[in-house]
Amino acid sequence: MPDTINERQRGRAYVSPSAWALIVIGAGSVLSSLDLFVVNVAFPAIRDGFPGVTNQAMSWVISAYSIAFAAFLVPSGRIADIYGRKRVFKAGLLVFTVASVACAFAPGALTLIGARGLQGLGAALMIPTSLGLLLAAYPQERHKRMVGIWAATGSVASALGPVLGGALVDINWRLIFIVNLFVAAPAWRLSKHLTETPIVNSAFPDVMGSLMLIIGLALLVAGISYAGDWGVTSTALWSVYCGAALSLALFVRRCLTCPSPALDLRVFAVSTFTVATVGMAFFYMGFAIMLLGGSLFLTEVWRWGPMLTGAALGVGPCAAVAAALLAGRTTFSPKQLTLAAGLLFFIAGLWWYALLGAESQYFFAYLPGIVFTGAGAGIGQTGFLAGGASALPAHQYATGTAIINTSRQIGAAIGVAVFVAVAGTALHAGQFKTAWLLMAAFGLMATLSALLLTVPE
Repeated sequence: MPDTINERQRGRAYVSPSAWALIVIGAGSVLSSLDLFVVNVAFPAIRDGFPGVTNQAMSWVISAYSIAFAAFLVPSGRIADIYGRKRVFKAGLLVFTVASVACAFAPGALTLIGARGLQGLGAALMIPTSLGLLLAAYPQERHKRMVGIWAATGSVASALGPVLGGALVDINWRLIFIVNLFVAAPAWRLSKHLTETPIVNSAFPDVMGSLMLIIGLALLVAGISYAGDWGVTSTALWSVYCGAALSLALFVRRCLTCPSPALDLRVFAVSTFTVATVGMAFFYMGFAIMLLGGSLFLTEVWRWGPMLTGAALGVGPCAAVAAALLAGRTTFSPKQLTLAAGLLFFIAGLWWYALLGAESQYFFAYLPGIVFTGAGAGIGQTGFLAGGASALPAHQYATGTAIINTSRQIGAAIGVAVFVAVAGTALHAGQFKTAWLLMAAFGLMATLSALLLTVPE
């Protein structure tokens, strides 16, 4: 108390260490959420900045982030137990910052793709550690409120992302990565206020297993993306698919035999958890098609500028925030939430398939679809996470939640690959028709998965 009084007497505002911790953790959440929407809005500008680069090649700017995030999300949580969450969070923040600089000054598409993968690694190091660090800074009676604030931070960043991204892309697409420095630099300086967590004597996770997952997913995504170009009977295509199958099989084998696996696959013995994990993957396949396809439709078909496109897309995350808040106040079960989320995506896909055409009709044709998908995203993730994790024993809750989030990133990478495979150059309204049907189909598969959730209502 005396220190506080002295600070105020000297005319300076006093900010408690716990408040600084909230700011730092919030900054990490903002960085990982912001880039998801900003890069999708900037996709055409980035592609046009590297002459001769196709949509298939540029899709790796999105997929590299998702694949690296997926592969290292669970191992990062275990690394944090060994070395301390504060150290790992700061390492992730540093990696993400350096990768953002590399993205901003990338001389070519290949360099940019590599830097985006590095960003995914940085995000994977930050996200599993952030909530634990935040809760360590506050007494237990305030934990529920802090969890809500932590979740809301990412949602707000998602809502602002398209608008901010559009404004920056109008100037230069490289600014979407430079802006990360204005968030990361203060966060790094203020990270001294974080409280280090106790170190656990645990075995280091199997990095080789994570690399097998990266290789397998990368080959699978490549096979889906280039299937149309190579042809379904080509040797190249089936060589890539065989390589993906082999890498993923080796990954599973290592997870089952390694003393400290990259992913603890024992949780899949619980059928409800397995259903929730698969359902989350399907859901985010549809989500990725909506996000990239919805952005490209506005810029390439209707020829809207980046700023207007960002504002139009920003309605979706706003709907997600509103839907998530409303869902939290209801008594709906996880099963009911996931059913509703999948059906909203199903309806949105069919709506866009039937009504989106070359003529610009935002309020009647486009807006309902973006509102439906936004609302679905707001309640769907919560439903699958709660439904899957609640079926596990308490000691496996953290592992289960991380694996479901991993499936979300895998689903997003596959969804992007599916979109570029079926949409091709994505310059005309007719090229999007199959993508909208697939978005609806993935929503329907998420709904069917939800029907199999057997947690108590």
